[in-house]
Amino acid sequence: MPLPDFRVPTEAARGDAPAIRSGRVAPWMRPPVARACCGLLLCAAMVSSSAGRGAAQTPGRFVFAGEVRIGAEPADTGTVVLHRVSPTFTGSIDSVALAEGGRFEFAVEPAADADVYFASVHRDNVLYFGAPVTGPADLAPTYVVQAYHSMGASADTRLPVRVRNVFLDKADPGPGWQVTDLFEVVNDTGFTIVSSEEGAAWSHALPPGAVDFVVGSSDVPPEGASFSGGRVFVSTPVPPGDRVYLFRYRIPEDDFTLPMEATTGSMEMLFREPAGALTVSGLAAVGPVELEGATFRRYAGREVAPSLVSVEPGTPLAPGGSMPLIAALLGLALAAAGSLLALRARAHGARAAAGRRREILIDVARLDEAWHAGELAVEEYERRRRLLLRAMEG
Repeated sequence: MPLPDFRVPTEAARGDAPAIRSGRVAPWMRPPVARACCGLLLCAAMVSSSAGRGAAQTPGRFVFAGEVRIGAEPADTGTVVLHRVSPTFTGSIDSVALAEGGRFEFAVEPAADADVYFASVHRDNVLYFGAPVTGPADLAPTYVVQAYHSMGASADTRLPVRVRNVFLDKADPGPGWQVTDLFEVVNDTGFTIVSSEEGAAWSHALPPGAVDFVVGSSDVPPEGASFSGGRVFVSTPVPPGDRVYLFRYRIPEDDFTLPMEATTGSMEMLFREPAGALTVSGLAAVGPVELEGATFRRYAGREVAPSLVSVEPGTPLAPGGSMPLIAALLGLALAAAGSLLALRARAHGARAAAGRRREILIDVARLDEAWHAGELAVEEYERRRRLLLRAMEG
């Protein structure tokens, strides 16, 4: 459906060379919008400064110092890798074993003032990253690579869903719907949840009969999620904090049910107009919203308990179908805050702009990792590095 991706597709950054992914995640991949925009500006400055000045000036040597934390405690063991990205180079440039208190230190002598640096560390086979920096000012007061202990998922693992937005387009030709399903999932366990023999790191039921499943640009790479038996399974680790997952699929019939497995803080279904006459049960009908030049009919609820939302063609007897009065009142309250949805979409758009730069930095670290592990021949390593540099310039 012609809605903007909430992050730029990673394929655009990788060209014809798929990034090396090993089911590992970076906890800074989804920072607050302000920090994401800051990261974008740093990376953009890296490119623009080199293009605008020709021969870049070389800044002075500085000490890149920081610490690795496992949860709230300093790490006791591990190796930190320092990565550098610039318009002319991408790769790891140094590594050091952690000292007492989880401390590490690198002496950095930048080749140009456009260089960007970041540190990474492994913990329980999960790769964690610190934020990108360009100089000592970005390191104050303390540069932290935040890692966590891991916990295997069980069959009963159910992470809360803070926000779920389901966008629906009438299929042309019909019947059925084209669906974009966005989940904002919260991991408040204090552990990074990883897939195990008992279950995926995160999973959720989708409408029965859904087909043509595609992973959208979000906090899970295309190969990190799959669809089977009416469920989506995310195999990539889920660190503490919030994650955004976006999936696209097709519902072949006009009437369907939408499972709500976990308690959902804010739930909205948005039907792009013209959607025809609809009866939606389980959510309250609220005012329409304008997004990207299109009008969407909205049905919403707050603190929705595990349940089923049903959609059928036809005019409802009352707004929202058979909704209890209290739910209808909550829906009306949401109508007054309809602009929040548009603001949230714009915020995700801002992250999308920064996402491409962050993806390049992440791909750099994964490329270095594969190279040092002997998984790539020198020709392949250099070819993929050239593609990353080309993407950085673009």
